[in-house]
Amino acid sequence: MTTHSSTNTRAVTLHGRIFLRAEIELLTGLHIGGAAGGLEIGGLDKPVIRNPRTNQPYIPGSSLKGKLRSLMEKAYGAPQTFRINEGVYVHLPRNQDEYQLYRPIAGVFGTLPSHERLTITAPTRLTIRDVPLTPESEQELRQLRTDLPYTEIKWEASIDRVTSAAAPRQIERVPAGAVFGPLEAVFSLYVGDNEKLTEVIDLFGYLLDAFAQLEDDYLGGMGSRGNGQVRLRNVQILARRLRNNHYDEPKSITTANSLSELPRNDVMNRLQQFFAN
Repeated sequence: MTTHSSTNTRAVTLHGRIFLRAEIELLTGLHIGGAAGGLEIGGLDKPVIRNPRTNQPYIPGSSLKGKLRSLMEKAYGAPQTFRINEGVYVHLPRNQDEYQLYRPIAGVFGTLPSHERLTITAPTRLTIRDVPLTPESEQELRQLRTDLPYTEIKWEASIDRVTSAAAPRQIERVPAGAVFGPLEAVFSLYVGDNEKLTEVIDLFGYLLDAFAQLEDDYLGGMGSRGNGQVRLRNVQILARRLRNNHYDEPKSITTANSLSELPRNDVMNRLQQFFAN
């Protein structure tokens, strides 16, 4: 693929894609917020997001990708240089030196094509799709007598430190034990100007690192109160090549029962060998 502008020509080549597929098991209840349908007396303070067609909760790909990026920004101490809205900032590299220093973030999760003194030739490489409930979990939750369809209500309270007065609120959560899947993260091997395919393949390893950090942290809201502990299971790594405008069928690189059992270095070596052939 080649892009043209009025001042220069920039080339981007797609060499193939790497797929991470897995299931997300909830070790504690999960709350990813959605919009309330309306204000009601005794209504929920914080409902979960649901598919409007099926009424089933799901994990938005945007929420998962944003959490992974945030974890990587913290791990690398990346400066929060770009204001999204009031009180919300993210890291965006402002020049080539900053881009290279924090390449495991911008190179994986993307950045603006042009920002201050930096122009990037490669598109965003990572796509994460929405994650539905597995059919087994959907059936199990539907048969349980939960507070609401597929979810439970957790009562919480903020306590006044002086008067001890409580302000209760209701939090909707998907119960612990539920499983979402399939999760699919797609890493496109876009190689731009002054880049090498081997370097771009290496960037996929940082996505594995981000998922490992997620398991030690939490997904969704109010994680410091016990919500959102998750783990990946039934992990698959697949890859497919694009050669001479022909897209090969995906090939299995490796599988593991859990993310912790996935040998990172072995995975990266296999990917390099696969795309070198």
